[in-house]
Amino acid sequence: MKRRKVDWAELAVASVMLSQKAGEVVALRMATIALGGRKARAESRMMLAEKMKAAMDANIAAAASVMIWQPHLAPRRALNVYRKRVHKNLARLSKKK
Repeated sequence: MKRRKVDWAELAVASVMLSQKAGEVVALRMATIALGGRKARAESRMMLAEKMKAAMDANIAAAASVMIWQPHLAPRRALNVYRKRVHKNLARLSKKK
């Protein structure tokens, strides 16, 4: 079986783009939490739960890639889990109310 390689340059670009979006989410969350109150407490609890679930789901995605003999897809699939969560949070937090 031919060994497939990971496109590390593409993965690096995707990681940089994700980190920029994640920074936006952090800024929006910190602004919400800084205001205090019920909404801040709810956001803090949600943030912690989301982070734990995302880490678990990313590990499962990477492990699944290895189990189906496609380990070259593990980094991309794990990153995609985080990308989807970050975009979802950015959309939710940046909604005008």
